[in-house]
Amino acid sequence: MKKSIILFAVIAALSSCKHVPEQWIEFDSDWSSLDPETCFIPTKSSYGTISESSINNCLVPGAVTVKEAEEETKTTSFNATALARELVSNLISNTTKSYIGTYKSIDQDGNPIRLSGRIIVPANGQVSRIMVVGHFTIGNNLEAPSEAFPIEGVFAGKGLAVIISDYIGYGVTADLVHPYLCAELTARNVVDMYEAALPFLEFINCKPKYDDIFIYGYSQGGATAVAVQKYMEENRPHIDIRICLAGGGPYDICATYDKIVENDYTDYPCAIPMIIQGMNIGNHIDLDLTKIFQPVMCENIDKWINSKNYYMHEITQMMGSKKVSTILTEEARNKLSPEMGKLYLAMIDNSTVQSFEPISPLYLFHSMDDMVVPFENAVAMRTHLSNTNANVSYNFGKYGSHTAGFLRFLLTVMEYLGKEGDI
Repeated sequence: MKKSIILFAVIAALSSCKHVPEQWIEFDSDWSSLDPETCFIPTKSSYGTISESSINNCLVPGAVTVKEAEEETKTTSFNATALARELVSNLISNTTKSYIGTYKSIDQDGNPIRLSGRIIVPANGQVSRIMVVGHFTIGNNLEAPSEAFPIEGVFAGKGLAVIISDYIGYGVTADLVHPYLCAELTARNVVDMYEAALPFLEFINCKPKYDDIFIYGYSQGGATAVAVQKYMEENRPHIDIRICLAGGGPYDICATYDKIVENDYTDYPCAIPMIIQGMNIGNHIDLDLTKIFQPVMCENIDKWINSKNYYMHEITQMMGSKKVSTILTEEARNKLSPEMGKLYLAMIDNSTVQSFEPISPLYLFHSMDDMVVPFENAVAMRTHLSNTNANVSYNFGKYGSHTAGFLRFLLTVMEYLGKEGDI
């Protein structure tokens, strides 16, 4: 088996890898002078990230096989070997330092809440800029940024301070239902962490050299990245956004839902109940879930999804099918039903496709072969943005599956940062 194919499989698996214990160290600073109302408060830190042997253990059964990786390599036509080598090199080195901690934000009811997340900085403390990251969809709380080193941490090896929130429902709030794809709420949670990170970075002598920031995200994180840009430009206009890098995002949640229902298939079947539950919780629409979900889904949603005890592929296995009709009732597949009327209004409210007119540069990436987040999302966003004066660049192509698209997107961003010089 070619080494490049094996490396490809390893990195693909890292996009949904199992929890890998980190080697934590005692703090060498006193945080008592930090204000918990306005500042990120660390609870632990670590140098380096994941050992080489641990990376080998990250291969998740059923996530990406070597055979699938070989097929992806043929269809995506990019240098997976170069990406794999750079990522593995950074992930097994001691080029970064992580801080896990909490910060103050609000929940879906507008009440104060402490959320958790991770800040990753270059080990030498020399930070050029900040990158605000929205993480992709996860199932197990052990995949949360505060629990497992996120693959986006590789950007800290480029001299960036990476700020990545767990979101509500993960980390210290794992006992809460995650308000999945609730755009403004999630954006507010992410922006609150960014603002709380600023005094902390200055306190640890990692103040960025430049004030302008990067925003980054893929999949759920791609939608979050766009929502963060929108929220910052509308509510924090003083924040200087260098560029927002968004890939594979469900910007039009209605289009995503409709396409999946039309196909009666999705590679990530648990995303459907997560969308419905997220809209229900975040927008307070009081859906009767017994009219939406098939009995087996109603009976097991707390165990399979809300417990945060299972990885995405494990949830898929327990659900037993990728057919949407085995998850949703006939009423849930009928746009004209009363319950669906409420759901569609909530999905429209949380879609950025019709309400976003970016001021700062935006880069949109999407694979036309994506069977998780349909390409229609990217087309709808491009159609909307064509009627604005937005500074947008697009990278749409046949880049393989959602996972393969993630790898291509990651490589593209790495190449972009490499060309930036003093980033």
